[in-house]
Amino acid sequence: MADVRRDGLLALATLVGLVGVGTRVGVAPFVRPLAVVTGVVGALGIEWAFLASPTLAAGWERRGVPVAGAVGVLVAAAVVVPRAPWLLGAAAWGLVTYGCLLGCVLAGWGNPVARLPTGRGR
Repeated sequence: MADVRRDGLLALATLVGLVGVGTRVGVAPFVRPLAVVTGVVGALGIEWAFLASPTLAAGWERRGVPVAGAVGVLVAAAVVVPRAPWLLGAAAWGLVTYGCLLGCVLAGWGNPVARLPTGRGR
């Protein structure tokens, strides 16, 4: 079972790191509509994939994988900023979306993405 508190703290730390990297380019990448839509849709798609694939979800729970994922996002952001700064905004919006999903879970409302069909059990 996923450790939502650990994942939430990692997502928050990664978001803070992305905003730190973003200080080099200003706010434009974070408010670009393409970045917002890409980040939100991307996060929902990734969350759906984790729900649809128990193998993928189990892989995420392996020791070191969540931390490596967070570091990978930060390294990718630092490399991508000069060429495509809007991707920095997309990653940030994806993490904000993920934080909202975690908030729903922690509030006891459940994961809204879990209501979507996953193709499992059919």
